[in-house]
Amino acid sequence: MKQKPMFICITGIDGVGKTTHVNLILEHLREKGIKCQYKWLRFHHYFSLPLLAFCRVAGYTRVSTLGGTQKCSYHEFYRSKVVSFVYPWILLLDTALSTTTKVYIPMLFGNTIVCDRFVYDTLIDLAVATKDPEIYKKPVGKLFFLLIPSNSKFVMLTVDKQTILSRRPELRDDATFDEKYEFYGRLAEIFGIVSISNVTNISNVKAQLLFHMGV
Repeated sequence: MKQKPMFICITGIDGVGKTTHVNLILEHLREKGIKCQYKWLRFHHYFSLPLLAFCRVAGYTRVSTLGGTQKCSYHEFYRSKVVSFVYPWILLLDTALSTTTKVYIPMLFGNTIVCDRFVYDTLIDLAVATKDPEIYKKPVGKLFFLLIPSNSKFVMLTVDKQTILSRRPELRDDATFDEKYEFYGRLAEIFGIVSISNVTNISNVKAQLLFHMGV
């Protein structure tokens, strides 16, 4: 019997090793003869571009650098009630468009989609930008979850802060790192996302991922 296409997502904060294990999962699926595609689905901007341009000019977005070289944009939408309300709704439209073209259509053609980052990561970014840690409870937050395809598997990779910062020292300059780290742990607990520590042998972590994803 032909296997139904799946949506497989590894979520987690920067520096936990998502890319490495996404590639291992893709390799495993291809060895089994399963059609699969990789997608990056954290966020995409289409309709929201004019608003982002306005925020840059108005000072609600500022650009900094991590490690002296890597550019980083800080969205401080919480400084405007209007922007804090409007931006999540427009981003929802952008995410719906991206999910339709990059996930639903390929899955209709029999492709299993493997990605790192999706709606949980997007909601965490929104929570930080709007200073609304419970945005996932709001109507707009709940609608983001409706974008998750059926036959989906989510796993969150976790690593302690010091290990992450030793792997990615530039993140020491990220003013939102601690806030995001806390949000990831909170959402994993609230939504029952399987969490796997990525500080052991790569093969062991891979085996745990494949077991929880049923592939």
